[in-house]
Amino acid sequence: MTAAYVYALVGTPEVLRIRLEALGQPLFHWAADEGGLRMGQGAPSDWRDQGAAFGPKGELRWWREGETFRALLLVDEPQPDLSPSLGEWSAVDQEFDLQNLRDMRIHPDFDQYPHNRHRGRMSTRIFYRNRVPVFISLRALKEGEKER
Repeated sequence: MTAAYVYALVGTPEVLRIRLEALGQPLFHWAADEGGLRMGQGAPSDWRDQGAAFGPKGELRWWREGETFRALLLVDEPQPDLSPSLGEWSAVDQEFDLQNLRDMRIHPDFDQYPHNRHRGRMSTRIFYRNRVPVFISLRALKEGEKER
């Protein structure tokens, strides 16, 4: 296990956008509201009711509460200007196969993942607080599937 850091944030999309730099590149996002789910590369242009942006160094998850947003910043490096969430945080890397979007049993609102593929793998970090798993943090989209 490696060190990990979790921070709670409150603010406008502009306040949250500043934190995207801590996530590294390439950056991907998803954003959702009652009207649907949008995914893409880079920073979100439309901060919907909830969503996440992720890169190789971390993930920012947000949700709307009234006129403001709350967020969690899950990162690999400490952020000296923020106060960390309570507990002893650590993480371990894990990869997962993504659903094949051309499988007829699957009916999402999208036909490809943000890396422009209909299948692949997701690189994640599993975050533990006091040795208890709490979050699966998205990190990167990869081509291909694990050899079986």
